[in-house]
Amino acid sequence: MVLRIIRLLLIIYVIVPFSITSGQNPARISGKLKGEGIAGIALSMTNPLVMASAPVSANTAADGAFYFDLQVKELTLFKLAITADNYIFVFVRPEDQIGLELNRERLGKHPVVEGSQDTRVLYEMAEKSATYERKMDSLTRLYTASQGRQDFAEVLPVIEQEYNKLEQGRREELRNLLLANAGSAAALLLIEKLDITADFDVYDSVASAASRNNPSFKPAADLKQKVALERKLAVGNPAPEISLPGPDGGEITLSSLRGKVVLIDFWASWCGPCRRENPEVVRIYNRFRDKGFEVFGVSLDRDRDAWLNAIAKDGLVWTQVSDLKYWQSQAALLYGVKSIPHTVLIDQEGKIIMRRLRGKALERKLEEIFGN
Repeated sequence: MVLRIIRLLLIIYVIVPFSITSGQNPARISGKLKGEGIAGIALSMTNPLVMASAPVSANTAADGAFYFDLQVKELTLFKLAITADNYIFVFVRPEDQIGLELNRERLGKHPVVEGSQDTRVLYEMAEKSATYERKMDSLTRLYTASQGRQDFAEVLPVIEQEYNKLEQGRREELRNLLLANAGSAAALLLIEKLDITADFDVYDSVASAASRNNPSFKPAADLKQKVALERKLAVGNPAPEISLPGPDGGEITLSSLRGKVVLIDFWASWCGPCRRENPEVVRIYNRFRDKGFEVFGVSLDRDRDAWLNAIAKDGLVWTQVSDLKYWQSQAALLYGVKSIPHTVLIDQEGKIIMRRLRGKALERKLEEIFGN
């Protein structure tokens, strides 16, 4: 369940030293495992937001009891784990005295938490969201099992309707939970389960409240920056200028295409989904190019030859640029690109029409602009 919660976080390596600094009391996490085989279980405590040294470890007593003393100077997120996929996140503040009662088989399943409001709120919100997700998973399995049935055509609309109803309920439940707990650090771990474009108001509320309550907590600062970028790239705002080298090395600017409707297409030769989608982009480009449509390809490649070979092989005849800096591409950072393919559609004046349009959705939008 909680594996889905933490898409925000990357690789986990670090730990705060298992020591006490003179003059300041350590925070203590005292816990007890429930279930079978709870004696002598090896536990590790790491900080998933910092890459550094090995984790601190402790073993459970015969009755499943354990504790960690942690010296923290500010709000810190810890990952308490038995294995890589059996863990619980714990928010710890200076001198906290936190009590945990955990299920040995799944540490994150219905934990009993005392002394850490943020941790308790995190798992209460996660469980309410997971209630919908479990039902949606059941419908997905039903869909798969029904594909071979003779009445599949009749069953499919019923499954889709119920799935969409659950998804709408999940989203509304999560929106309400996050708005009600916007100032909690827990909201920072769950906010990514919503789409920032569709639920910008929730993102904005959480970013403001969480950064105000936890100004030195990195996820709060990161979310505040993300919201600021999203506001900058809102529909109707001018698209930030891009000026990068083309295939021949000469500088090409996005503004040089002013007067046309332009699709900024972030892609790369190494990106499988991008390459599979390129024929569709070619088809749409050929359909609308004579009406004033242009594509501005921005590659996140590192290898110049691979980039140029992909352009030739896929028949990408439109404008192409790249600084060959991979994810550190100047344009990717400017537009907050975290995954590709990624698109931004801008109008003749260089203002943003819509983002993340692809395939049929892009074609329908162009039909709306240019007519059928």
